[in-house]
Amino acid sequence: MKNFLTTAAFAILTAGAIFVPASNATAQDAILAEIYGRGVHALSAGQHQEAYQLFSTAIDNGSKDPRVYYFRGIVNTMLGNSYDAQSDWEEGAKLEASVTSNPAIGRSLSRFQGSGRLKLEQIRQTARLQSLTSSASRSDVRRSQIQAAAPAPTRAAPAPPANMAGAVAPPPAPPAAENPFGAGSTNMAAGQPKVEADDALEGTMGDPFKDDGGGVAAAPAGAGGDPFGGGDASADAGADPFGGAGGADADPFGGGGDAMADPFGGAGDPFGN
Repeated sequence: MKNFLTTAAFAILTAGAIFVPASNATAQDAILAEIYGRGVHALSAGQHQEAYQLFSTAIDNGSKDPRVYYFRGIVNTMLGNSYDAQSDWEEGAKLEASVTSNPAIGRSLSRFQGSGRLKLEQIRQTARLQSLTSSASRSDVRRSQIQAAAPAPTRAAPAPPANMAGAVAPPPAPPAAENPFGAGSTNMAAGQPKVEADDALEGTMGDPFKDDGGGVAAAPAGAGGDPFGGGDASADAGADPFGGAGGADADPFGGGGDAMADPFGGAGDPFGN
């Protein structure tokens, strides 16, 4: 029975290839879709080997339906061929990621649950992410190629304004006399400033005890040695600074010569006895 179904499916596909033009792929897709549907029914009925043969027939004849690979992977899981099941699921995920998303694919897998379904969904998600990455890389490459092939844009020089009458003129420069730092300023005519002395107090800190010759006036002629304006230094009164007579040099009070022995007038007895 299984060989009969496989032979019948192959005969249908061969007949479609003979009677359907090569440009019309719709008829062949319809035949492959019918074989896929029969495989799903066989799987639901528990006829795993028959379902495997029908799915394999559709794949061998060029089916690009991701569901054919998914369901053959499911059959391989039930038959204990986990490695073949993963290979079928990965191939189906690549086909699904390369075309527009089809909600019918998810609905067709709704009856397949458990750990196998989790593994299948993980493979589908990985394939979609890889497809997005590859698509972005291809877009970047195409954009770079287009930019490299495009000629560099040429920019024309901006034309001057047609009317310059309304333009605001800059303010005139100030006269040279108003600029104290201008080239013609008298303050700047001497050039750069020069340092006349490193010591700003030079010449102001003289010797306060130095005799400059203008202190004491010279004594007048004839003043002699008397600083108080007495007579001539050669006179007899020179010994008496108060101007006494010359004979009274021994007695500053002007007494006689005999009286000098006894100041009270007694000759032998100072008390007159």
